[in-house]
Amino acid sequence: MHLISVAIDVWVMTVCRSFLQIAIRQIIMSSRQKGVLMRHKLNFLGSLILLLAACCSPLFAFQFEPLVQNFDVSGPDATKTFTITNDSDDIIAVVVSALVRTQDAEGNEVNSDASRYFNIQPSRILIQPQSSQIVRVQYRGPRTLPQELSFRIVAEQIPYSQGRTSSSGSMFNFLYVFRSSAYVLPSEIRENVAVAGVVDNGDGSLAITLTNNGNVHQILYDAQLTLQDASGNTVTLSGSDALPGISGSNILAGATWTKSIPFPEGLEGGSSYRASLSYDFDIRNQ
Repeated sequence: MHLISVAIDVWVMTVCRSFLQIAIRQIIMSSRQKGVLMRHKLNFLGSLILLLAACCSPLFAFQFEPLVQNFDVSGPDATKTFTITNDSDDIIAVVVSALVRTQDAEGNEVNSDASRYFNIQPSRILIQPQSSQIVRVQYRGPRTLPQELSFRIVAEQIPYSQGRTSSSGSMFNFLYVFRSSAYVLPSEIRENVAVAGVVDNGDGSLAITLTNNGNVHQILYDAQLTLQDASGNTVTLSGSDALPGISGSNILAGATWTKSIPFPEGLEGGSSYRASLSYDFDIRNQ
């Protein structure tokens, strides 16, 4: 099975490269034309190149594992290891860094430098072909935490061409970035995500505001939202279609954010609403 998969991948990449080279030549020829026809051709061929370039690239130049780590503030578990594996036939260069992770009012992730919180060794690495490198990450931030701290440990490939042995003929080089989740846990864990507000947007959607009053992040597995309007009509919603942006989402400790969901059938519009949220919680699966 593995040999067949590899053979198919190589064939697909070879075909894609051939089409990509043809597309490049067509763009050069089109650039000599004038008018609307040229613009249409350029737009089409530009989109085609992006698609073919993706096909021509290996799935991953390297791997970075694990993708989630929980740190203690001190002791043996204040240090964790990550493994970078170079699956390619060339030397690659990777830089490992840390970012603070917070969320804005819409639940979007916001990052800032977290170098003062971690000691990363080594942080700049050359990895030989078909080999791996262990990276040790030690938390060195505050020892007393009222709530969990959330971070990203980022492994970013950077350009490096010395000693390159493979010659793919591709006109594109792809650099990959892996972003793992890292959490520094408080000594006591409290979970409590609640609905802080429900508003009819007047456009066929409801704005649902959630707040994490606990001291650890929550991934809202199997989330169920129960809503009741002023007339007593009640509905219970679940799944990603009914709760887009909520079901399965991660709400960080101390975060409050708002998502809009389709207006549920069975509720009166423009009403006041009562709401409750339930979900499965297990810190080991976070």
